[in-house]
Amino acid sequence: MRSTFKATVKMLLRTPGAIVWALAFPILMATLFMFMFSSMRTDGTVDAVPVAVVADGAWEESTFSQVIDGLASGDDALVAVREVDDAAEARSLLEEGEVDGTFEVDEAGAPHLTVAPKSSDAHQGERGRSYGINRSILETLASSYVQSAALIEEVAASDPADPVAVARALTLEAGSERVPLTRGTPDETVHYYYALMSMAALLASQLSMLAVANIRPTASAVAARRSIAGVSRVRQLAGALAGSWLLSVAFLTIAFCYVRFVVNIDFAGREVLCLVGIAGSAFMAAGLGSLVGSLPLHGGASAGSGILTGLTCVLSIFAGLYGEPTMKLADAIARAVPVSAWINPAKLVCDLFHSLYFYESLAPFAARLAACIAWGVVFFAFAAPLFRRQRYAHL
Repeated sequence: MRSTFKATVKMLLRTPGAIVWALAFPILMATLFMFMFSSMRTDGTVDAVPVAVVADGAWEESTFSQVIDGLASGDDALVAVREVDDAAEARSLLEEGEVDGTFEVDEAGAPHLTVAPKSSDAHQGERGRSYGINRSILETLASSYVQSAALIEEVAASDPADPVAVARALTLEAGSERVPLTRGTPDETVHYYYALMSMAALLASQLSMLAVANIRPTASAVAARRSIAGVSRVRQLAGALAGSWLLSVAFLTIAFCYVRFVVNIDFAGREVLCLVGIAGSAFMAAGLGSLVGSLPLHGGASAGSGILTGLTCVLSIFAGLYGEPTMKLADAIARAVPVSAWINPAKLVCDLFHSLYFYESLAPFAARLAACIAWGVVFFAFAAPLFRRQRYAHL
């Protein structure tokens, strides 16, 4: 078994296809994702909303201008103000997409908001992604000020001698408690990288398939002599499985480190547990590869590689790897048929990472890790008799 283990590791390291599929391909895909999703990722802060104000006499005398000046100052400014002389200049900035809205004040001191028209550049391209949020911020500023002003006037009219009532009306404080619903800050892009890690884990099954195919008696003269040695076929299979599993863990760890430290994907500070999950998913993949490698296929390793590649691509659809439509499909299937998330290896590994990212408890992670190990045992249990009982007309 030890000699089979060493021979397997050396053989796989000398096989270009094994390096490409199990190591280079996940890193290449992660790099592609990094450029594709760079515009979708944020640091959790809101950029200042560009807004134009008509800085005439009414604006200077209004209290609303003081509110806007306060929101435009400091490092965490909510709005970025551009002062203009008249409404025509402000509308010109709107149409050119320089600002998302304009404020002007009438003679009574009431603010009026004008937002960017549909034809504006503010609605186009990458800028259009944040325009809806920026418009909501501007509308909230104007409406909140109008409501507060109306409330103060009502309180002052009903009881002008009670300064406490007026102060209470001016106070917008409320008791609140910040309760995080997830362990990590929600980021819609992490799902694709977790699905990519699940695809990488299944692609690592190519290693164990090649390892098993290499020890079949018909693979080479060395394999034929090994088949008649004193080491049982099951022990040879176990040695090939152990060697391929070790390399799978090493390759997946390298890919994980690339995703974590180069692409800078958040794993909620549980990187060590992620490595444990990688070891479990690699064991499942090794078992799957050993099962396919043990099948009496006429095409040998080439046929086995085609089966695993096709299976990986199909199962990754239901892990939501190929974009938002497949993500919605995967979620819909998981809700309608919950057991599907446990029998699909790609979805299982994807959920393994999700459980660390979203849940404070480790119970969901432990359950999925145990499922990965159980699937690996099941695959090996089917592979062992297949490999042991095969007969050959000649060697």
